[in-house]
Formats: sequence, C-alpha cells, structure tokens
Amino acid sequence: MDLFFETNKLPATKRKLRGGYYTPGKLARYLVDWAVRSDTKRVIEPSCGDGNFIAPILEKFNSLRIKDFDLTAVELEADELIAAQNRVQGIYSSSEIDWRHGDFFGHFAELSTQQPYEVLLGNPPFIRFQHVDNDSREIAFSHLRKAGYKPTKLANIWAAFVQLGIELLGDGGRMGLVLPAELMQVNYAEELRTKLVSSFEHVLLIGFKKLVFPDIQQEVVLLLAEGKRSDKGFISDIHTLEVEDGEELIRTIDLEQAVRHLPVKHTHPGMKWTSLFMSAEKFNTLEDVAKDSRLVKLGQLADVDVGLVTGRNSFFVIDEKRVAALQAQDFAIPIVGRTSSLKSVIFNEQDYEHYRRTHPAFLLNFNNRKTEEIPQALLKYISHGEKEGVNEGYKCSIRKRWFDVPSIYIPDGFLFRQIHKYPLMVVNGIGATSTDTVHRVRMKNGLSITTLSCVFFNSLTLAWAEVAGRSYGGGVLELEPNEAEKLLIPWSDELVLDFSRVDTLLRAGQEVEALDYVDGIVLEQFLGLSRTKVLEIRGAWEELRDRRINRK
Repeated sequence: MDLFFETNKLPATKRKLRGGYYTPGKLARYLVDWAVRSDTKRVIEPSCGDGNFIAPILEKFNSLRIKDFDLTAVELEADELIAAQNRVQGIYSSSEIDWRHGDFFGHFAELSTQQPYEVLLGNPPFIRFQHVDNDSREIAFSHLRKAGYKPTKLANIWAAFVQLGIELLGDGGRMGLVLPAELMQVNYAEELRTKLVSSFEHVLLIGFKKLVFPDIQQEVVLLLAEGKRSDKGFISDIHTLEVEDGEELIRTIDLEQAVRHLPVKHTHPGMKWTSLFMSAEKFNTLEDVAKDSRLVKLGQLADVDVGLVTGRNSFFVIDEKRVAALQAQDFAIPIVGRTSSLKSVIFNEQDYEHYRRTHPAFLLNFNNRKTEEIPQALLKYISHGEKEGVNEGYKCSIRKRWFDVPSIYIPDGFLFRQIHKYPLMVVNGIGATSTDTVHRVRMKNGLSITTLSCVFFNSLTLAWAEVAGRSYGGGVLELEPNEAEKLLIPWSDELVLDFSRVDTLLRAGQEVEALDYVDGIVLEQFLGLSRTKVLEIRGAWEELRDRRINRK
C-alpha cells in the first residue's frame, strides 16, 4: 500500500527552545535612555544575551558621569555571556559588572537578599515552561509560589522573569521590557497583569503596527513601569501608545509629551488589556454596556470543547475514494477541519458536498468495534500505520488501542478557533464532527443553537471576541474554549430572528447588512441601545479587528 502519513509536528529549533530573539539595538537603547537616570545606581538585566542592553546601559552611565554603580548581568548561555563581556570592553574602564552565568531562577534567591535594584531592563526569553528542564522549572515555581503566584507548565517563562523581577525592585523602581503581546491577552499572564497595576504608580504600554520580530511572527509590546510601591490597595494609571514601528518611536515620539496628552485608563480584576488600545470613548462604551444584566456568558448557554485530536490527521481523516478502497463505509463519519469552509450560520449538505470534493472529509472511528468486525482492508491499513510509526506518536501511544480516537461525538454546532475577519457560531446541519482546528459546541438545557448562531453575530459579541481572544503576528485571532465561554451574549428565550435571512446575507458576502439586521433586533430593540451607541460598539470591534489584521 503506497501510503505516507505526514505529520505537521516539526522539531523545535535550538533558538526557539531557548527563546533567544534579541532586541534591535536602537530599541534597547531607547528603553535604557528612559530607565537609567542621573540618580540611578543599581541595575539588573536578568537575561542579557550578547549584551544588547548591557552596552547601552554602560554608555548611559558614562554619559551621565556615574562611576559608582552596581550592574548585574545574568545569562544562561556561556557563549552569549562571553560575547557580552567582549562587547563592552573599553566602554567604561572602571566598571565592575556582576556577571552571572546560569539560570536567572537559580540566581534569584541570592539576588533577592541583596539591596533592591532601582531598574530592571531586558527582553526575557519567549519559551514555554514545558520546554524548560525540570530542576529549573521547579526552582522557578518555588520562587513564584513564595511570591504569591500559582505557576503552571502552560505558562511562558517570560512572565516568570517579570513576576520575579518585580520582587527585586525597591520602592520607586522602574522596569523597561520588551515582552510578547501575550501580556495583554493570555490567561496565564492574568496574575502578572494584576501585580503590575498594584505594584507601580504608572504603567505605559507601547504597541507597534509592524512586527518588531517578523521572522517569528511575534507581536511585542514595550512595558514601561515606574514608581514601584509596596503599599496595598493601589491601582496604577495606565497609558497606551501605538506607533508604526520602532523607528517612528525613536525618531519622532517625545514620550513625556505624548503621555501628557494620552487619556488615563484603569483595569479591573480579570480584564484583558487588548481593549486598552482602543480610543477612550470606545473603551468606555464597551465597559459600560458590559455591565448590562441581560448579557450572559456563552458558557451559560453552551459548552465549548476543542475539536478532535486524532494524533495524526493524515491517517485518521481520509477522502471518499479511500473510504471505498478500505471498505470503511461503516467506520467513517463526516468531519470538517477548515474554518474557511464554514461560511455562514449553518454547515449544510451542500456545504459538505463541496468540502468533501476538495478535502479529506471522513473520520475513521473504530471505537466499540471488535477487531474481528474490521474488514481486512482496514486491518491492513492499521498495520501500515504501525509500520509508518503512527502508533508511536504521543496521543496514539497513550490509548488502550492506539487507533481508537477518543471523545468522538456529534456536536450541535461549531465555533471558529482561529479567526481572520470575524468569528461565527455555525449550526451543524449534517451530523459531522470536527478536528481541533474548529471548536465543538453543545447547547445546554435544550436551548436553540439556531437562535444562538444568529444572536452571536452582533457587534458587541464580535468586539468582545477581540478582547477575550489572543492575536498573533500574522493577524490571526485565536479563541480557546475557556475564552470563548466568557464571550458576552445578549440573550433571552424570547428573542426571534430570521435565520434564513442571516444565512443568505452572510453567504452573499453582505456582512454589514447581516450585522445591521442582528444589531437592530438584539442591541437596539432588546437591549434598548441607541443607534449611535450601537455604531460606537461596532466601531470598537472594527478598530480592534483592523489593528490585529493590519499588523505585518
């Protein structure tokens, strides 16, 4: 049998595993110029790499004629540390730098017993804790727990660098960091967001319309936090500034002057920070409307679950021709695996017919079937899968029978996981399931998914999706199930919408007309919002969507 079951799981590069993506020199110097001032004495860079921050720090000390200073530079990679040392030779002849080779987490206990630092600068590594060796991870987790955090392997270590970095700063301290935009969005950074606004008098977030690190499609922000304070119950002022790129920031922006003319914003517990980059008027409108008691979270109406994780789609998801060749008609169920094929509020027979002409559209389901019930052609297929090592993949290897895909059920509907223009709730009109590129939706308490799919397509819910989800450098918005279940839905059992009308408009590419129709019933008639207020909400969604999509 001439088969090869391709996997899309590529090994991580060494650079990715250590999270080493270094800050452009001019941007590093910009942060140094902001943070290091005439009275600065103690500075730390917890992941100094080859010295992108260390060199400008020393040059700034030199220009300010500061000779009595303490500078600590920590770096895990020995070669990088040596490169940093070589790079700064001669910049400051009397400098005494505390060079520390090794893991920042391993050095933290000793550093925390010393005199507090006034400034922390850097660009911590972007790498998940699951890729960190066990000893280092446990040391980091121990420090984080002592500081009052609840660490998880799903978190990225950049967050831990910031969390523990805050602990090293004394009252009045400052930090200037290059961080992934995940700071504003992901759940594992929620504790950090709360800590930042309760630890500093002022927080400034600087975003970029263009990617600072285009090679990795990673959106970043600059975090400038100052006025560290130890008293409780304080919530900092937040300002946000968005520029085209680092060059514009460095060349044209007078930061002190810019901040003076920016509106002050504040956060509340559990809030994601994406919405902070909206105009103040739209930000306030969303915040006010969100307090309406007639808004419910999607999770109160339905369960949102990830699609099927087969372990190797190229083996388990097959086309119609292969179904026939393997005599698998009694073992194959319809499946959809592409968001682009869900074009409206229902996935119907005609949609599936078109989908299966161009994509593998049948899932092999062997659950509850004895081996003797499986046709010989299918048994040979399973055997060939073993020869190709499909059974050795992690997901397959932990099953009782490696070819029994778990959690197969037919959902009431689907919800986009990765979103370009807007998310959709889609009625499952053909009894299909989905791969993990599309979420599965099951309604609660006998509620109608037909009604929900229409109500879902309103300007407020679309705006909330931009706030609740997370975006990546390529302009894609992603909603995980727990994020989707927090989406705000205007809901009443009495709501009645014309499902066919919404379906027809969306299929014709008339999204604005569909929004006008749904908003008119759901936001204006049901919630009683004025047309002006509805258009403000839509403008908030468009502003957030365009900010995400246009970033290149």
